[in-house]
Amino acid sequence: MYLSTKVVCSSVLSYLETSKTLRQTPEEGVPWLPPTFCTYPLAMYTKIVYHIRLSIMTIVYASDKNYAALTAISAVSALRHNPGARIVLLGYNLEAEAQELVRSRVAAAGGEFLYRDISPAIEGLRAKGYNGYTSYATYARIFISDVLNDEKRVIYLDGDTLVNGSLEELTTLDLKGNPIALGVDCVPCAYKRVINHPANLPYFNAGVMVIDLDEWRKHRCTERFLAELANPRGPNPLGDQDVIVRCFSDETMPLSPRWNMLSQFFLLSYSGWRRVIGREQALPCTREEYMAARQSAVIYHFSGHTLGRPWYTSSKHPMRKAYQAAAKAANLAEFAEQTRPMPLEYAFQYYLHKFLPQTLFDIVCNWLYRIHIWRTYKKYL
Repeated sequence: MYLSTKVVCSSVLSYLETSKTLRQTPEEGVPWLPPTFCTYPLAMYTKIVYHIRLSIMTIVYASDKNYAALTAISAVSALRHNPGARIVLLGYNLEAEAQELVRSRVAAAGGEFLYRDISPAIEGLRAKGYNGYTSYATYARIFISDVLNDEKRVIYLDGDTLVNGSLEELTTLDLKGNPIALGVDCVPCAYKRVINHPANLPYFNAGVMVIDLDEWRKHRCTERFLAELANPRGPNPLGDQDVIVRCFSDETMPLSPRWNMLSQFFLLSYSGWRRVIGREQALPCTREEYMAARQSAVIYHFSGHTLGRPWYTSSKHPMRKAYQAAAKAANLAEFAEQTRPMPLEYAFQYYLHKFLPQTLFDIVCNWLYRIHIWRTYKKYL
């Protein structure tokens, strides 16, 4: 179980201050510290506190005002399964009310909360006209190593996620010298051509990131990202995620889908997933692991409109009820009851899956993805 950083560090420091007083002015009736303890320098105990802090799980989010409620719900779900974790929120033009919405929910769930305003760095990128896709706030993840100088490893989560289990395994996962670990996305090979990314390399989803900050700094990842952004080898329709993929695909540890369970995985079979992303690309899990993730994943990621996002009443997502429960636990039940129809093409996809045999659906879905890529990104092809 993870302890609160604030509780652990304040307790140890308080004890150290007491020990210093006892060494100087012993009083009758006051317990005397062992001489061995007293002879150690205070700096050594400060180092102990530092290492205790490094053992605390740190989960990072990035948000603007539109994603504050989503972030709060995700953070509460993370704390339910990872008590005492430290939640770091990187805000982009985030008003005090939105900050408080997240802070209060984290505090009520027993987590430690740290807020950092990342607006100046992102405004600098926005001023240069870079694509922000759904939100410029996601660029904040590139600056985590600059903001959190005392961290060795963090877990970054998009706000549209739901945590359904312990993340402890990710804190000790061997990244084999790579700076990051990411889940493989369900993106067709045709999109790789759009962004000028080799067909044999994976296209990753950056909504869940395990970041080894020491390796990130050693590999100069922030500098390389900014250099690619300034002189891109291809267009970036999906914003910073495309840049991350082009820069770091061959320096990324692939994660099993159970750590980033995208909505598309509920529709596609294992063979269908391979057909969509390209048969020459290795998958990060076995068929059995893929099917197990569909039954029970650790992190669900509601990217895109496949099956409908679970905070809309029209959603057909199998995690809709679980999301409603998570929203209620975060005292945001009304957020999960928004009324909005599922986009027509995604409703069509859902009913195709419902009535077609799986193998036939996989084939049809592959062509639907290709058509979608052509319609949406034909100006880049």
